[in-house]
Amino acid sequence: MDIQWQKKLIQENASLKKQLLDQTVDLERKTRQLEIEAALDNVRLRAGAMRSSSELGDASAVLFQQSNQLGIHTIRTAVGIFDDPNEAMELWLTSYDDSGEMTKIHYYFNLHIHSVFENIIPARQEGKLYALTVLSGNDVRLYYQTMATYLSVPRQQVFNETEYFYSFFFSGGTINAVTNQPITEEQRKIMIRFAQVFGLIYTRFLDLQKAETNARDAQIESALERVRARAQAMQQPEELKDITQVFRHEMGMLGVEELETCSIYIYDESDRESKCWFALKDPRTAGSKLVSGEFEFDLNVTWVGREMLQFYHSKAKETSIVMTDESRKEWIHYCETRGQPSRGYYSEEIPDNTYHLYKFSNGAIGQSSENVISQGSWDLLKRAASVFSLAYSRFKDLTQARIALQSLKEEKSRAENALTELKATQRQLIQSEKMASLGELTADIAHEIQNPLNFINNFSEVNTELLTELKQKAQAGNTDNIPTLIEDIEKNQCKITHHGRRANSIVEGMLQHARISTGKREPVDLNKLVNEYLCLSYQGLRAKDKGFNAILQTHFDESIGEIQAIPQDIGRVLLNLYNNAFYAVNEKKARLSGTFEPTVSVRTMKEGNNVLITVTDNGTGMSQQTMNKAFQPFFTTKPTGEGTGLGLSLSYDTIAKGYGGNLSVKSREGEGSEFVVQLPAI
Repeated sequence: MDIQWQKKLIQENASLKKQLLDQTVDLERKTRQLEIEAALDNVRLRAGAMRSSSELGDASAVLFQQSNQLGIHTIRTAVGIFDDPNEAMELWLTSYDDSGEMTKIHYYFNLHIHSVFENIIPARQEGKLYALTVLSGNDVRLYYQTMATYLSVPRQQVFNETEYFYSFFFSGGTINAVTNQPITEEQRKIMIRFAQVFGLIYTRFLDLQKAETNARDAQIESALERVRARAQAMQQPEELKDITQVFRHEMGMLGVEELETCSIYIYDESDRESKCWFALKDPRTAGSKLVSGEFEFDLNVTWVGREMLQFYHSKAKETSIVMTDESRKEWIHYCETRGQPSRGYYSEEIPDNTYHLYKFSNGAIGQSSENVISQGSWDLLKRAASVFSLAYSRFKDLTQARIALQSLKEEKSRAENALTELKATQRQLIQSEKMASLGELTADIAHEIQNPLNFINNFSEVNTELLTELKQKAQAGNTDNIPTLIEDIEKNQCKITHHGRRANSIVEGMLQHARISTGKREPVDLNKLVNEYLCLSYQGLRAKDKGFNAILQTHFDESIGEIQAIPQDIGRVLLNLYNNAFYAVNEKKARLSGTFEPTVSVRTMKEGNNVLITVTDNGTGMSQQTMNKAFQPFFTTKPTGEGTGLGLSLSYDTIAKGYGGNLSVKSREGEGSEFVVQLPAI
């Protein structure tokens, strides 16, 4: 009997051990999944905070940190964006230097510089999830020698015996990882998920890049417009050299570093004479002082001049004249003898240089640099040439006017000045009005459209994960939960459609607002509107921060009924007040721990001929000094990048100017705030 009892105990003990082992394995698996999700979220959060396309490098750095924390030990990681027309890639790389410090480097290179990158092309064309190239022995050394030849990569002294080059694809690019050991199947799946995250990030990258391109183009056009204005303002032919100074200044403001010099060359075919107006950055003085002047010269005297003459007589629109050794010295010495201001500009050693010329009527605009210039700089030269074509026409007109109409010059000059100033004033007034309107519209859209887009992004991410799970179960032949997954996906899709339509209606409302100065008032159920925007604001914040919770308290006066108002106007004000309230309680919650319960209360009440909407929070509150500035434009207590300081100002203007009502605030620092909206009850 004792033996049977002992056997039973042994069996029970073995069963308990197995259960404990299974639970431990399951717990480790769940913990691993949580670690992976946290790493993915960290990358998403950094990408969501991107304010410029260049910050993709910071997202790459987060990828490097998170992948290593997950045990994927990489030598370096990078995020690459394909430039398919040029078979090239723009790469943001993150690694550690010899001192152990993290380094971030930005490259742009052709994919054909090495087989590591060439192998990416067919793998991507075949629709593979990733590409892998393995280098060993001397091939590793040759790879780094090649990279140091084409890119500004420090030459290595120590090399691994074998390195594995992984490229995990997403739409438009890859995430690259270099290791000295092959990664496991689980690690490959993790990197594939990272790539899926960067697929979403790539959309934001493109949007930012497009906005930056548009802003850059507008900046360039504004710079050229100032050059045009200076050309139009020319009163004397000699002022053509001033335009070169204006142009050089504007190029410097644009940060076009390779455009170190600027010159205008005029060639008169009738008398075979040439003239040069120039502006050079003076190396003999501190800062960016310019040396400018003009001189006449004969193109047939020097080799450079003869190259220019050949260019003028050709059909080509652009050329680069490479000046080396004797040809460079000959040209510089000749220019110094012809132009007094440039004497002493160069030291005994005259470096090689290249003239980049773009032709316009009767001349060319030239830039000087040590080597080739970018296509963007050529485009600038082309656009500038059209400006200088106008300037030269102006120059010719003034020259003829001096010869033939000297007696009328002053009167004509005054008339042209007045016209130029009038046009400039009109442009400034029109532009100021456009920018003011655009600023208000942009602020409106930023407040209105944020919430439905948060819902769309949130449910889209959930659907992506559900589809991945559905695919895995289907591939594994496990159909138990597939109907439930499909039902969840359909529900989420309905929510995406709902909020997409809401975002569309918001855009339509904003476009309508942009077309007319005032909207048409309509009967509005105030309590319903107040409650709707409260839920919208709260759920919007919850969509961005799933850890946020707050107690919502509402007290609605049912006797109010409907009032005449524009729903979008009132909704915009309410959304701003709610967002500020939730921000304040969330900030306080972050400072305290345990006992604090974030609470936001909303009350409506009819008082005589007015209705009151009161929004109260128990958040951080405001000092008296802050309250005094609360409704001033651009005043904000939020960190840089988190607030524009226009919300309360625009809300106050909407209530006070649009409805003849009032927006007031009471607050105690550290205890909370109370905002009261007063509106006519009609």
